[in-house]
Amino acid sequence: MRHVGFYWTLPVFWAGFRQLDPRPEIAAGQSRTIRYQRALVRQWASRSGAEIVDEVVAMEIAPDRASPALLDDLERALGIAARKAARLVLVDFADAHGWRRHGPLWDRLAHEDHELISPVPLDLDGVAFNPVEHFRGWRRADEARIATKPEHRALILAALQDLETLAGPAQAEALNRTGLRTFTGRTWTADNLRKFVRIPG
Repeated sequence: MRHVGFYWTLPVFWAGFRQLDPRPEIAAGQSRTIRYQRALVRQWASRSGAEIVDEVVAMEIAPDRASPALLDDLERALGIAARKAARLVLVDFADAHGWRRHGPLWDRLAHEDHELISPVPLDLDGVAFNPVEHFRGWRRADEARIATKPEHRALILAALQDLETLAGPAQAEALNRTGLRTFTGRTWTADNLRKFVRIPG
């Protein structure tokens, strides 16, 4: 049976992970989650006698919610599968571990023939990769980062005291030049700086 692999992940803004190369082999070097899904699907294909005829990677637009944005890449994958007389295959993290499903993704897949693979620990680049521990680790890191939000706000406000004679755009440029960023790791603009100052921490 012919299959098209579909692998997706979330951005991590504070870690600078915002974009994913559309080429699966490059994306697998950018994201361990993508690399894991790709390796697991290929291992399954080898074991079951399936043929992976193409692969599509995708990234959500937000780190903490499901959006319809992922559906553009899903439609592309489904289109490739239809043209190549193949089924979509993807890793089902939610079913295996009771995690919340990506609503728009699974709603769309409900109308398509597809193959689901349960995630299991896998040797990845010579290192044991446990998807559950991987995601738990990111969650712990994110919780630790969130706890530092008051300190970050105090740091930016202190820096702004030295820039109070400048206009908003110049203040934003000055913060960016010193390497200070928003809490989510973005560069400052006059607009987001104005909102930051106006909204209490």
